[in-house]
Amino acid sequence: MKEVILVSPKLGIGGIQRAMTNLANWFVNNGYQVTLVSCKKEPLFYPLDPKVTLITPQKEHPGNQGNIIFHYIRIIFYLRKAFKANSSQHIISFGDVFNPLTLIASIGLKKKVHISDRTSPDFKFKWYVSFLKKITYPYSTTFVAQTTKAAQWNEKKFANKLNIKVIPNPIREVIVDTTIAKEKTLLYVGRFAWEKNPEALIRAFSMIENREGWQLVMLGDGPLLPAMKSLASGLKLGDNIQFVGQVKDVDSYFSKASLYVLPSVLEGFPNALCEAMAAGLPCVCVEGIPYEDLGTKGVDFLVAKRDDVVDLSSNINHLLQSESLRMTMGKNAQSIRERLALPIIFTKFEEILN
Repeated sequence: MKEVILVSPKLGIGGIQRAMTNLANWFVNNGYQVTLVSCKKEPLFYPLDPKVTLITPQKEHPGNQGNIIFHYIRIIFYLRKAFKANSSQHIISFGDVFNPLTLIASIGLKKKVHISDRTSPDFKFKWYVSFLKKITYPYSTTFVAQTTKAAQWNEKKFANKLNIKVIPNPIREVIVDTTIAKEKTLLYVGRFAWEKNPEALIRAFSMIENREGWQLVMLGDGPLLPAMKSLASGLKLGDNIQFVGQVKDVDSYFSKASLYVLPSVLEGFPNALCEAMAAGLPCVCVEGIPYEDLGTKGVDFLVAKRDDVVDLSSNINHLLQSESLRMTMGKNAQSIRERLALPIIFTKFEEILN
């Protein structure tokens, strides 16, 4: 029987965790014996097929608190024990921090390790993470880049020592309820963290003079949420902005929204943007994120200048004032459904195993 081991940093909410559980489900439903190894003990957030063997630490560990070296060593021994007990010849690992640990844990076990960074190449990691990546990555069987930009960056950084394959994230099935009437809402989906840049969106929205009847709806949680609520209050946005919090049923918000905005300055792969496009929403994003592989600027989405709130506001307003443009761009955006369909993308992962 075909076998594969998947290594995920944890099991809760997050892009890596969702990608890993989806990949595990796909493999097990295509005749593979799948073992999913989590490096952290926490409850599952995303649905996992019961046929998948799930391995988690026996107890909760303090994570990065305390001595990071001992923390990493503990994870390496934990992973090595799981690898030795499994006859699979293939390991797929996601995550810049955990890929080096997976490679070290597999030394001498004659297993092929396929790794994928899920963070933007522009993100600055601690020196020891960068060092571990530098010395371990050349020993990987395959390096999976999510975007062409990431592939080119790593090709240069590792001086062509990596076997690089570009495999983007797949898009889950986005279910749009066409019976729900469209509302005059701009939608934001993401964490309230510096890299997601929610402040720029709030300020850009506040600058639009003719926004009567429009509301900015923001989904998500994070460390900047209290500050963003204070900012909205200070800008006197009142009922023109709504902070919803973390939700599981994002599709209902996609169904009734008229516009999606991604103000992020740092994205490994813009999953929420892809889902909004698949839902047929006209979208605005910001230069710097890897949008080039997703479609054509000005046709499938609008792109604002980085660190330019005025330009972001102008692009948003351009869509707000033209229903015909919103409809045309939303229709164009939906072509991403076929290009990033789950079976197409996960088949590419199967190909690297063969």
